[in-house]
Amino acid sequence: MATQPPGSPPIPPYRLATHQLGRVLLRTPELVVLLPCMVWIKAIGWSPVALTFGALSGLWFLARYLLLWRARQHFQHGRYHDATARACTARRMNPYAADAYWLLGISALQRNRPALAVKYLQQACRLDADNPKLYAALAAAHVLAEEPDAAIRCAQYARYLQSNMFEATMVMSDCATSDQQIEHYLRAAIPYARRLSDRAVIYCALADHLLKTGRRTEAVSYLAQAIRWAPACPPATRGSLHYQLGVLLWQCGETEMAYEQFRASLKVDPQGLYAAKAWRAAALGLTNLSETQAREQPTATGKVIELAPEQEKVSHSA
Repeated sequence: MATQPPGSPPIPPYRLATHQLGRVLLRTPELVVLLPCMVWIKAIGWSPVALTFGALSGLWFLARYLLLWRARQHFQHGRYHDATARACTARRMNPYAADAYWLLGISALQRNRPALAVKYLQQACRLDADNPKLYAALAAAHVLAEEPDAAIRCAQYARYLQSNMFEATMVMSDCATSDQQIEHYLRAAIPYARRLSDRAVIYCALADHLLKTGRRTEAVSYLAQAIRWAPACPPATRGSLHYQLGVLLWQCGETEMAYEQFRASLKVDPQGLYAAKAWRAAALGLTNLSETQAREQPTATGKVIELAPEQEKVSHSA
C-alpha cells in the first residue's frame, strides 16, 4: 500500500473549499444575497427590493437550518429514514452543504448502505476539506465497505488534522493487522474519549479483543465499565453497543446478563444497527448462530442491516 504524504488530503477538495471564506460561502450561500441587501439598506436606506430579497434569503437559510437540525434529532433518536428525508431536502436547498452530505452519509451507514455512505461522505469531505470528523466518518464507511486501504488513508488524514481524534483511532484499530497493533490503538484511544458514550464503545471493543487473546478476567472488568456507561450513549450508538455487550457476555458464560443486553438493544434502537440480530438473540440466544455471527468486532460505527429498499443517488452537481 502506497503511503500518503503527511498533510495531503485523500479527497481532492472543491476549489472554494481550499480556504476559509470559500467554505463559509459553500456552507451559507444565502450570504451572497443577504450581505449586499444589508449593505444597500445601510448605505441608501430602506428599499422594497432590498428588503424583499434580504427577507427571502434569510427565510431560506432559516428553513434549511431547521431541516438540518430536525435531521440530526431524527438521527439521534434512531429514525434514520426520517433523518435521510430531511437531509435530502436540505441538500436540494443547498447542494454545497457539507452538513447535509454528512447526515446522509451517517444515516446510510445505519441502514447498511456503506457504498452509498462513502459517496455521500466523500462529497462532504470535498466541501469541507479541513474537518477531521468528516474524514473519520468516511474512514469508518470505508471499513464497512471493506476498503481498508482507503480507510487507513482517511483515518491518517483525520489524525493529521486533529491528533486526538477518537473516531479515527478506532478505525486504525479496525484496520490493524496484528494483536499488538489492535490493542495499542484501542488503548491509545481511551485518553481521547472524553464522553462516556465514546469510552463505552472503546471498552466494548477492547473487551472483545482481550477475549480473543484469552484474557477473560481483564475483559470482564472492561465489560462492567461499558455496561455502566451504556445509558449515556445516544440510540444510534447504544443499540449496537447493547448487542455487542450481549455477545461478549454470552462468550463469558453470563447468559442471563446477555439476554438483558439483547432486549435492551431491541428496545433502545428497534430500527437500527443490530435490530434483527438482537431480536433473534433475545428469543433464541447465540447457541445456533455461527461463530462468525457471534464474534463480530465492535467498532465505532458497527455493522448494519438493511431495513427497507431505497433508490438514492448522490448528487454530483456540486
